[in-house]
Amino acid sequence: MKRISFVLLWITVVIFAACSKKSNPAKVVVPKTSYSVDIVPLVQAKCTPCHLPTKAGRITNFENFENTKKYSEAILTRIQLNPGERGFMPFKQAKLTAEEIAIFKKWVDDGLLEK
Repeated sequence: MKRISFVLLWITVVIFAACSKKSNPAKVVVPKTSYSVDIVPLVQAKCTPCHLPTKAGRITNFENFENTKKYSEAILTRIQLNPGERGFMPFKQAKLTAEEIAIFKKWVDDGLLEK
């Protein structure tokens, strides 16, 4: 009788242990992309001096969150063009890498967050 009780107790413990592991799956939190953290460094590195008034730029200001947000779809379209295509950006510079374009896409997909 003790043996049967021990076996039943052991089975119960194993079942509870297995169930508790399945009910609490590890959640992977992927940080959202934001203008201030992810986009500003990209703009400063790739859109200078044209879109940065502090660098003598005279075209639409992308040092400003509201302007960058307002033109986000146009920016995304233009940075995905190939050199030589009408509207390609960055003008007279190399095409952004796939990773850089992906950062911009993720910012748009994440909801154009400022911070």
